[in-house]
Amino acid sequence: MNNVRLTNLIFSCLFCLLINACSNSKESASRATTWSVDEKGWVVTKNAKNKQERFFAIGTWHVPGYTFTQDSDADSLTYMQNETLFKKKTAPFNMLFITPGYEKKYMSDKIHILNPFSPMLHGYLDHVKKLPVGDDKDYYRCQYMKGEVDNPAFIQYLDSQIVALLEKKINDKHIFSHIDEIALGGVSRWAVPPSVGALITQRLKKYEPEALVFVDLLGHARGSSYLFEKRYLKNHQTMPQDPPYNLLSEEARKSKIPLLGFYQAFDGTPVYQFKDGEYSYNDCNPDSLIKIWKENIDIIAKDYKGCGDVFGLNAFFNFYQQPVLAGITVDALRNGLGSQVPIWLYFDGNGYAKPSNVIPADYLKNVKCQIYTAIIHGATGVLFWNDWSKTPEVFDQLIPIMKELNGNLEIIKCNTLETMTDNDKNQHVVIKGEKKGKKYILATNTSTTDSITLTIPGGNRMVLSPLEVYLSELQ
Repeated sequence: MNNVRLTNLIFSCLFCLLINACSNSKESASRATTWSVDEKGWVVTKNAKNKQERFFAIGTWHVPGYTFTQDSDADSLTYMQNETLFKKKTAPFNMLFITPGYEKKYMSDKIHILNPFSPMLHGYLDHVKKLPVGDDKDYYRCQYMKGEVDNPAFIQYLDSQIVALLEKKINDKHIFSHIDEIALGGVSRWAVPPSVGALITQRLKKYEPEALVFVDLLGHARGSSYLFEKRYLKNHQTMPQDPPYNLLSEEARKSKIPLLGFYQAFDGTPVYQFKDGEYSYNDCNPDSLIKIWKENIDIIAKDYKGCGDVFGLNAFFNFYQQPVLAGITVDALRNGLGSQVPIWLYFDGNGYAKPSNVIPADYLKNVKCQIYTAIIHGATGVLFWNDWSKTPEVFDQLIPIMKELNGNLEIIKCNTLETMTDNDKNQHVVIKGEKKGKKYILATNTSTTDSITLTIPGGNRMVLSPLEVYLSELQ
């Protein structure tokens, strides 16, 4: 009799565990974010009413003024103070980069961006004993990686790392960010091959088929070692065993980082100039830079398209000096990627590129113009990189601008009816809305010095001051 009762008790416990597991599974599935992409280059997700809607990303890497910790004492006063601070500073953002182990319960309403792939890749390469370890080790590593894409050991390594990552994540609302500046090399000094980037995404989607992968292609579009390789391989079957320093100038070879001499535009224009061992950006007039910029992005976007689902780049100094480049960048990415691939650009969130003599409000006026210019040209998301070595004055003044952006999202998500852009005249205009219904005009002037005059639908003329952003319903 006791054995029967024990058996029944065990069965009841197992049944309860099974019901709870099913319930938790359903609850998890209901919380999980599913992603898709529409034909207009928008990421699409389901809202609270289970209807699909366009998603505009507003993400941040780091939160200046807030410190991420692994402390899990949810009852402590410090924890509660941190929660209040976090919620205040991230209120207008819907996404943030988060390292597994640093999550807090109060972060769960944000979409977590997971980006472990660069250390994952270098962790594998660190154990390849035959690779050189000198200042130019990244050349050898990147050439070696090309032969590893079909290596079962490398694939098995990626699979094990990805499985471990997915087991650690605690937030169902998440996306993935690829190797930072993959076509520049990210934390290294030579571009990661497109085939390697594509393999990482392929293996990730084996274990999470609906994963959404964002790819930050470049930290600028002046040139890349990838473009040097592409030109070199037109006349050679393979890259040489050692870096072909004989093709560089003597000054480049004597510099602190000789590999930077291989950073070149599509036509061979060098990114850097070298003198007395130091390096700086090569002098390039604005018109020449724009030509190089567009062609470089077009080539790289086409070749790296297989690495993910959503693409962008960051170019904080160049965007500040020439805000028109924000729109030109979107156009170039669109040319390379096609009309259906979403574009999210990175912008400076905490004054990394701010000149010391410029106040935060004036700097952010420029950044705001960059953001809305990118949106006019078709960007469907914005991300912010924040220099955490700086105090948070710029970031704190960015927050109201992001709140304003949130207030404009219903208009931004509307269909584009007409676009009127003239980069040479710093004129950027889009008409949003429905053919039969309300229509809105969004316009920017990317000149930092001159006002421009626009003729808007209906024949009315208006003047935009330097860096002005204008949004209004059309009467």
